[in-house]
Amino acid sequence: MEIQARKFYSQRNMYLCGFTLFLSLILNRTYGMILDVLRLELENRQLKGTDGPKDAKLNEAESIGEVGRLKKELAAKDRDIETLKKQAQGLSTEYNRLGDQKDR
Repeated sequence: MEIQARKFYSQRNMYLCGFTLFLSLILNRTYGMILDVLRLELENRQLKGTDGPKDAKLNEAESIGEVGRLKKELAAKDRDIETLKKQAQGLSTEYNRLGDQKDR
């Protein structure tokens, strides 16, 4: 009888330890997955540029305003580049004309 009792307690302890180990692995994996989700949510918020609860329409309006402003800046830069090209062409022409006069 004592041998059967020891065998029963050994089996019971083995199953309890195995079940506890299995649960600890599940909890560890769940904890890691939750940390990954939180990290990804934070990264997503940072990439979107929204730190607080804002209205979606307000975010769209801000982005449209920013896009419009950037398009205007781009157009101004293009005009500046064209002006610089014209100035460079004029200076090059004048340099060549003065070089030809000097040679005569």
